[in-house]
This record gives sequence, structure tokens and C-alpha cells, in this order.
Amino acid sequence: MSENAALEATKNIDIAGALWTAMQPALPYLAGFFLFAIFIGFLQRPKQTKAQKQHAYNERRSWDDLKLIRSMAPLENPGRVFGYLRKVCPYRFEDMILSELARRGINIIRGTSYSGDGGIDGQFTLNGERWLIQAKRYKAYIKEDHVWAFDAVCQRRKARGLFVHTGRTPERLRQMQRQCGDVRIISGEELLKFFAGHSVCLTLAPASPVSPVEAGKPQIARASVPPPSKGRAAIEGAVL
Repeated sequence: MSENAALEATKNIDIAGALWTAMQPALPYLAGFFLFAIFIGFLQRPKQTKAQKQHAYNERRSWDDLKLIRSMAPLENPGRVFGYLRKVCPYRFEDMILSELARRGINIIRGTSYSGDGGIDGQFTLNGERWLIQAKRYKAYIKEDHVWAFDAVCQRRKARGLFVHTGRTPERLRQMQRQCGDVRIISGEELLKFFAGHSVCLTLAPASPVSPVEAGKPQIARASVPPPSKGRAAIEGAVL
């Protein structure tokens, strides 16, 4: 290094040292300013509502629930799995279904509230069609009016429906469901397969027409519950 270069380097070091010495008295004030700015930003951040916190908690726990159920080997231990599902928080049960769909790479929309949702516990898109979800934790036979009311919601929203429950489905409801076409019921062994990570086909097998009267349900079309729709043809190849 030449003498001039060495002098220039020394000069630069001296200038930097002088600047640092001049700034030292102001450093505590600068640090205080930045800490204050961070504190103000923390105070002004959007606060989560109680419902949002509950949703976030249930979503996190739902992933743990799925791992636990998978470890139970659902198809080999159905009693144990259904015992767990019927005891878990009903809101977590909803999020478990949605999280399992998300795990499969399906585009989902979680609900924003647990009340006033119009009977919709979540949504997903499959093969370009929108599906609405309703989840119910039953121990005995499901209430058929719940299915028809959900079917009416699907009709209004021009979407298909997935009615997932932990109880028993009467055969007459399964027969009538095949006429409806818009609502698919997932329960029993299919629910076990779903939580075990196996594929579940949503296409309904054809069945001979069964009228509500023939099925033993003559009073379905009450004022509060519309009759089941004729629905659309089942989607070919729709598989979860």
C-alpha cells in the first residue's frame, strides 16, 4: 500500500470514529424511539375476537386430533375411534373434517363463526363444483329433518352438500338420498376410511325410485322443512 493510500485509509477511520463518538449520546434516544414505535404497532394490530381465537385454537387442535385418530388404526378399531369422535368438541369435529380435506390438497373454506352460519360448517371445491359441509355428532340414528333442511340450503346456494355424522343412517334415508343427488352422507365405515386417509367416492350408486310415502316418511314436506330436491346427476369420478 502506498503512503498516500495509507493516509487516506487512516483519515476515513478517523472520520468514522468521530461520527460514532458524536452519535453515542443520541443512541439511547434512538433505541427508545424504535422501541416506542414497535410498542405502538403492537397496540394497533387488529385484535382477534373471541370467536376468531376459538377458531384458531380448534384448527390447531384438529391436526393433532387427526394424528391421534390415524394412530388408532380406525378400520381395525372402529369403536375406539367413534368413542373419541363423539366426545370431542363439536366445533373441533368440524375442523377435523376440513383439515383432513386440506391434507388431501383440496381447497377449503373454513367458517368464520360457530353460530349464525346458516347450517354451513365449511366449504370445499372439487372438480369445479362447490360443496357445503354440515357435521353432526350423533350417537343414535340421525334426524332426517336435519338432512332435508341441509338439502334446502344446498338448493338455495346452488351447491352440493356433504353431511358428515357419527351416528347411524336409516336405510330409507339412504334410498331417498339417491334420488336427491345434491347431499352425500358420510358416516360409519366411510367416515373411518376418510379419517384413515383412504379415498372416499362421492358418486351415489343408482337406486330404484322411492317416494317419501313409500319410504315411511309421509310428513317430510312440512312448512319449516322443504321436501328433498330431485337434485342433479351425481358427479362421475368425484373422489375425496
